[in-house]
Amino acid sequence: MKNEKHIAIVLVLSLVVAEANVVKTQLSGLRWGHGLSADVNEYVDNTVQMLVPFIQNNGLDPMPLPEVVEGFEVKPLLVTYSAWLKIYDGQMKGLVNVSRAGDQKVNYFAKMLRVRVELQFTDLEIIYKYLVKVMNLGPTGGIAASLDRFVVIADVLIDFNNDEIHLQQFSLTDIGRLRVRLTGNVLTDWLINPVINVFIRIFDTIIIKYVEANIRSTLQNGINLINTNLQEVIKHLESYN
Repeated sequence: MKNEKHIAIVLVLSLVVAEANVVKTQLSGLRWGHGLSADVNEYVDNTVQMLVPFIQNNGLDPMPLPEVVEGFEVKPLLVTYSAWLKIYDGQMKGLVNVSRAGDQKVNYFAKMLRVRVELQFTDLEIIYKYLVKVMNLGPTGGIAASLDRFVVIADVLIDFNNDEIHLQQFSLTDIGRLRVRLTGNVLTDWLINPVINVFIRIFDTIIIKYVEANIRSTLQNGINLINTNLQEVIKHLESYN
């Protein structure tokens, strides 16, 4: 179980560590600016599903989402009213739907392997409970949203000079279309669109940034763990090469 966890962590970081020994043997002694890139699409395609246990075991699927309260205004007739929306008990599912996004490249130089990993996550589901407060009304219900995709990009440096892994860059990009529907109690017509619009605003400004930060934090924790015993894990992965 311990070895399997280490394998999953390394795959999150690079997905190509098992290629490092071959690259080092062929390209040893290269300096900065004189590295050689390699395409590892096939290797990534064959190993990416090994990420699924890591994602599940680290609380990323399902992923708890933050409680948020956001104010807004509604104008049912001629009068504008202040209102607020509270969303809570949220979670996101679907990170196990992971695949390669684009070409995956590695570059070896000066006994360092630089890896730019791009992974696509599809068919994501976001569920919340909500409470709306306006004009002394407090309707409650549920929010069910679907996101068709987003892409995670991680730039990782594996330094064989000191046997350490460094996360150079991390970002969540190419965010797809979000579809939102309300469940449970039916809101009055003049509240439906404002509530949905507020939720979309919360998603764009808070939820998606929380998801990005959560994935990045898990990745960094993986780096911290793997750096304590990198040589052992690399040898274990290379045995599969």
